[in-house]
Amino acid sequence: MYMTIDILRTFWILPLLTMLFLVALQNTRIEQKEMEETTIPYKSSNKNHRMPDLSVARSKADILAYFDALIANKQIIVGQHCGNGPDEIRSYYNTYIDVLADFTGRHVGIIGADLGFFPSDTYPVKTLIDHWQQGGLVTVSWHADNPFNEGYDTYWDTVENKDNIKARSLLRDAPKTEIWFSYRGELDKMAGALQKLRDAGVTVIWRPFHAMNGDFFWWGINAHNNQQTNEEDFKALWIDLYQTLTYEYGLDNLIWTYSVIPHNNRNADVTAYYPGSDYVDLVGMDYYGVAPDFPDYNALKSLGKTIVMSESGPVDQGNGNWDMMDLVNTLKGRAAYFLQWHSGRKTKMAIRDNRNIVEMMNSEAAITRDELMPISF
Repeated sequence: MYMTIDILRTFWILPLLTMLFLVALQNTRIEQKEMEETTIPYKSSNKNHRMPDLSVARSKADILAYFDALIANKQIIVGQHCGNGPDEIRSYYNTYIDVLADFTGRHVGIIGADLGFFPSDTYPVKTLIDHWQQGGLVTVSWHADNPFNEGYDTYWDTVENKDNIKARSLLRDAPKTEIWFSYRGELDKMAGALQKLRDAGVTVIWRPFHAMNGDFFWWGINAHNNQQTNEEDFKALWIDLYQTLTYEYGLDNLIWTYSVIPHNNRNADVTAYYPGSDYVDLVGMDYYGVAPDFPDYNALKSLGKTIVMSESGPVDQGNGNWDMMDLVNTLKGRAAYFLQWHSGRKTKMAIRDNRNIVEMMNSEAAITRDELMPISF
């Protein structure tokens, strides 16, 4: 009887173990295939890991001083943008930051988000707060809706539509028209999200109205070839936003970032719309190209502020082929951080989709989340 039971057990157990082995082998093959498709090779870290010291102050003044120290030391913080609207932050964080960390063992130091591009009533910011509480830094842009056109859209050819754009009609003391309520209403909801971040202790690298020296957002130039005449209108809009958020909403946690695109025969000079040192803390460049570069660096440096690469990414044949170490070597000693844009259906812009990922994330020159503040040289 006992022999019969032992034989039956053998007949049941062996097939079961074989089946479990085959299932595990298939899952391993699937995981390996997924890893190969990401084009990111796994390699263990070369840098020593440490937990960030969350007791260290990360106020506006602390962060700006830290940025200057990084530039002097020829180091740069790694950053990744997380989506084009407030409702995309969580999913993009998983796709581009958590997956990158799975392969490299490191999280990016700075994450980027946007409180515009799409209409929203919720403005979820938990992902930003979580990253901050884990030792990271946060930068937020605002692609505000165009109040001068029907529907929700931030893009507009500002040269073609220059006669329809009246920036001063949006200021706090302007007559309360339908256009005024449209703009101020979105501003109010967006400011509420920034207040949530303030209340959670987050210092925000704040970047409104970027690329104003181009012609594709409604706050941009009104003529090409440096013939624009709306610089003072833009400056008034910027200063009004600064005073509104600072004094009406109590947002003293914002690091104001003036961010431009490279100057060419079509766009305006990078300094043309600068609203003044009292209203700016950082100056940034948005650069996309076949290979890493830093155009107009000297012009930005003339403004006397700390410099950052506020957007970066490959285009054309550079898609998926950017050498991330080349980017770090191009920017270190000049910019305090770079913020790589996310990929799309037809583009490979994100850090995880380009070359020399592991080498870059483990480079002594690249600062990741576990290495952020304090710093000692």
